[in-house]
Amino acid sequence: MEQIIFSEYKCDSCGLCAVHCPFGAIELCSGKAQPNAACKACGLCISHCPRQAILRLAARAQTVDKALWRDILVVAEVSGGRLHPVTLELIGKALELAKPVGYQVKTVLVGNLLAAYAQELRQYGVSEIAVYDDPALCFFRADAYAACVEDYIRFTRPSVVLVGATSLGRSLAPRLATRFHTGLTADCTSLELRDTDLIQIRPAFGGNIMAQIVTPRTRPQFATVRYKVMNAPARREKAGGEI
Repeated sequence: MEQIIFSEYKCDSCGLCAVHCPFGAIELCSGKAQPNAACKACGLCISHCPRQAILRLAARAQTVDKALWRDILVVAEVSGGRLHPVTLELIGKALELAKPVGYQVKTVLVGNLLAAYAQELRQYGVSEIAVYDDPALCFFRADAYAACVEDYIRFTRPSVVLVGATSLGRSLAPRLATRFHTGLTADCTSLELRDTDLIQIRPAFGGNIMAQIVTPRTRPQFATVRYKVMNAPARREKAGGEI
């Protein structure tokens, strides 16, 4: 992650950096300029500083041993008294991606009174369903749900984590990616697995191009996927998978 820093010795508080910042992310405090939480590290302030008092630092995430991270995890979601359809679509795609590399597909459910939903998930070919079931989780609270999913990820070390691009998923996925200091691609419309690297494909620049995004050095690889772009698997007559 990149960040902007100011040299207190070179900065003369001319204010040009703040004038040219399109995000209003630079404040003058005690006669010195400093970035606030709105800073996007775009670098415009650097090009407008006459004293070259601004630097951009890039911190590279620590590389992990990718061989220790296996399988694909789908974060399941319950909505309106049933499994959200995007959950089954993610399972269908996960099964497709997992087969060539010998991965298993696992799911995690967080909430309350989840037994029936966990049993339903057993009909769709997943190998394991982890259930965090407690009355305190009957309503969605982002940090509490993230703590549960984080716990399971640290226990199983999945290489890929798929989350539905729903209001719940869009709140949950960034928190999880931050906790693991790894990347997240939002609103994917297609996914491919090359060796163990997830090729995350999504529209960019107003849909004029399809960007292909890879997380090559860190794990797990997080992606949120839009509803109605993947195919759900057929429901199997024989239940499988361990709860």
